Amino acid sequence: MVVRTFNKKEMEVSSFLTKNDLHHFIPMTYSEKLKKGEEKPRRVQVPVIHNYIFLEKSLEEKELRNKLAECGSPMFLMKDKSSGALAEIPDRDMVEFRLLCDPDYSKTPKEFADVEDSEVLPGKDVMVVHGQFKGIRGKLCKKNQKYWFVKTVGGISVMLRISRWYCKVVD
Repeated sequence: MVVRTFNKKEMEVSSFLTKNDLHHFIPMTYSEKLKKGEEKPRRVQVPVIHNYIFLEKSLEEKELRNKLAECGSPMFLMKDKSSGALAEIPDRDMVEFRLLCDPDYSKTPKEFADVEDSEVLPGKDVMVVHGQFKGIRGKLCKKNQKYWFVKTVGGISVMLRISRWYCKVVD
């Protein structure tokens, strides 16, 4: 499920979810931050896109809503646009998305975008057939004369710079 927070409160909500044993995932990346009173910037993890939390479905909807209401930070559970039901992400897609979001894998350029920005890019459905991401399905798009592998999950797209020769078109 996808939880949407407001005013960059995802880390506060994450603490609440951790205290209540609700498994969740926030896509993170490394950033250089200069702390007050320090001379050198420190490498810290920060959310890639603010206000998004991916929550494992371990409770029924009513029970989950009651638990989230205890948090105190405003948030809502995102719904599927076509069906109106809560947006649920299949396990396979979530595992692939977490792999692509790994902040320790920086050998290739990576970008994150809202789903609206990535959907406008024309492309073909592909599966990666070589390399670390072998077996992952997504869309191969051309942007600024370079090929990007795009995987979209729950309103966020991760765009990974990948060779088109590593991809095979699927039907």
